[in-house]
Amino acid sequence: MGFLEHVFGGGEEPPAALDVDGGKGKVLSPVSGQAVSIGEVPDPVFASGALGAGIAIEPEGDVLFSPVDGVVSVTTGTDHAIGVTDEDGADILLHIGIDTVSLRGQGFRRYVRKGQHVSAGQPLMRFDPGLIRKSGLDSHVVVVVTNTEDLAAVTPAVPGRVDAGELVLAIEY
Repeated sequence: MGFLEHVFGGGEEPPAALDVDGGKGKVLSPVSGQAVSIGEVPDPVFASGALGAGIAIEPEGDVLFSPVDGVVSVTTGTDHAIGVTDEDGADILLHIGIDTVSLRGQGFRRYVRKGQHVSAGQPLMRFDPGLIRKSGLDSHVVVVVTNTEDLAAVTPAVPGRVDAGELVLAIEY
């Protein structure tokens, strides 16, 4: 292992991309798990819809996949959240857990960089839901369209079990 790999972590290969049916107006689930209404998220800002319309998923896996074709528009130094702007201008925020910024990047490994084009189903990062829960934090993955007010409509799927790559939000432009 070289010096940089020792300091910054090994060069783990990202998992394979999902074979998904993305497209205009489709926001796909970034993880498999139990989808719930955004109002059930134990964070008043997300639950109130102040950041936009969305849905939350209690994750079963540990890989976050891109929900749309677009460009990575937001990354955080602690890698607990990532934003992707789709090809029609919808801004989708993926926030892993609640108050996970307190982990200071522990348990998160991002595979993409800001400004990079991504395809729906492409792995964006790996995260450790067990570490999140063991730290006493909520592990829901929140999927929010932050510019909801600029769009004609954002309709969440019916809560229930979803697989990564299934439709969870429908957007009308």
